[in-house]
Amino acid sequence: MSARFLVEPDSASAEPLRALRLAIEARAGSPETKGLVFTSPRPGEGRSTISANYALVAAHVQRPVLLVDADMRSPSLHSMFDLPQSPGLVEVLRDRLDPWQVTHTFPSLGGLHVMTAGAPLARQGDVAASTAMGELLERMYEDCEAVVLDSPPVLSAADASGLASHAGTDVVIVVNRSGKRRHLASALRRLALTEANVLGVVVNREGTLATGRY
Repeated sequence: MSARFLVEPDSASAEPLRALRLAIEARAGSPETKGLVFTSPRPGEGRSTISANYALVAAHVQRPVLLVDADMRSPSLHSMFDLPQSPGLVEVLRDRLDPWQVTHTFPSLGGLHVMTAGAPLARQGDVAASTAMGELLERMYEDCEAVVLDSPPVLSAADASGLASHAGTDVVIVVNRSGKRRHLASALRRLALTEANVLGVVVNREGTLATGRY
């Protein structure tokens, strides 16, 4: 496991993530909301690191918490947690596998559950908004206290909007402190077209949260 990417949940470095979790709970779209899509305007803004650490911190308070690598274009969570990329999300959707058969559990991380992206797949954007994805999320929302989805950047793919189209799913946008305001504005406009419920924007500073806008 790439420990350098992960915070100690009880440490001072995790405090911004604990504050983020409380802010998200306060602003969730409805009491039934269980899914949280982490995305960013562009690649390289620290979205995967923030989503993984958010799920890790949440797993020490809420159980069970499932972290899903929904970036089927450029997955990274399998590397972060030293897991095989496949089988994962793609196989669950394509082959109708039991999702818990391909989910990895880390007792040392508060019982955090991680589902990798799976094998490479064409037309990933269609998958994110598909009926099969909606049915899978519905089941996961029944089984879990929270489901954290690491999604591709908004300006690179339609996946985040597709995921957010499913009931019980909200969006958080991660931006790098050096990111362009116009990129954030474009991302917000694109998400607004699909009426995605954007909870807010958090600013990433070298893999950790610097400030949050909620």
